[in-house]
Amino acid sequence: MGTKFLTSRQGSSMQSMLRVVLFGNTGADKNKVAKSLLTCENLTGEKNGLCTLYKSEQAGRRISVVEAPGWHEHSIQQTPENIKEEIIRSVLLCPPGPHALLLVIPVKTLSGEPPIGEINAAEMHMELLSERVWKHTIVLFACDEGVEEPAIRKHIHSAEKILDKCGGRSHVLQRSACESPTQISELFQKIDSLVKENREDFFIPQAYYELIQQKTQEVFGATELSQRRGSLQKDPPNLNKHKGDSEEKKESEEAAKHSEDVSKITMDFKQFVLILMGAFGALLGSVAGAESGVRGSFIGVVFGIFVGVLVAIFIMYIYTHIYSKQTTQSRPTS
Repeated sequence: MGTKFLTSRQGSSMQSMLRVVLFGNTGADKNKVAKSLLTCENLTGEKNGLCTLYKSEQAGRRISVVEAPGWHEHSIQQTPENIKEEIIRSVLLCPPGPHALLLVIPVKTLSGEPPIGEINAAEMHMELLSERVWKHTIVLFACDEGVEEPAIRKHIHSAEKILDKCGGRSHVLQRSACESPTQISELFQKIDSLVKENREDFFIPQAYYELIQQKTQEVFGATELSQRRGSLQKDPPNLNKHKGDSEEKKESEEAAKHSEDVSKITMDFKQFVLILMGAFGALLGSVAGAESGVRGSFIGVVFGIFVGVLVAIFIMYIYTHIYSKQTTQSRPTS
């Protein structure tokens, strides 16, 4: 008779939606972990490339689990490029992004301390997603039935470097029928604590993160530069009290140009915020309404865009009427 992970979830704090991605090497047996999380031994997943997406609803809680393909056990150089690409793509399969990333480290019966190369390979493969990955990661030691405590301690000791990076978050999952039925419940409690620690934020894929960061720096960097230029032009040093008509005309033209620049930057910022919040609203609305079919998804998109635009207007009001004024007043004049 085959063994299976225990699946009780009593006592875990509940969220209406939870998105998790499983990572690990080819021997990590992530499929059994996914079945345990969703309390279904005969769970059938939906293949998407080399990844597998599982979905379940329990007590009003919708749970999505993505199983990323396994990497080479000892070396990132020996992992094929298409596997690396699928590992990066896996976080896109539970939009708008996963709440938690579970790094599954197998603890086999009769296995000794894992070689340092295995831990280093896990670290490098995870960081294909960026250094930010550790903020959302829990290390899951998935044990075979019959694994003894000394072997588990050896694996935890070997993974100290990774545990330091993810704030010490870890969980030991046994596959023994004699173990306490609260193992999965405790794991969900740790996931919920992670979500709360991150203020319900989710992992944003690196491409989206870089785009948002770049646009934000462009908008705020250009605005700050214009504010400094405006301060100098507002009260320039009086080097010559008797300027000619041509110089006065030049100053007027520069002032008009500066005004146009500020207006353009402000408009660019408003457009960026509207588009960004509208897109996020549409994405969140689509995901929220997807459970009700195409019609629900469409209504969710419309409602999400409406809410996103309202949030964008609020952000622009705060920036225009509060942040900009305080920033300008706090700068020393020349």
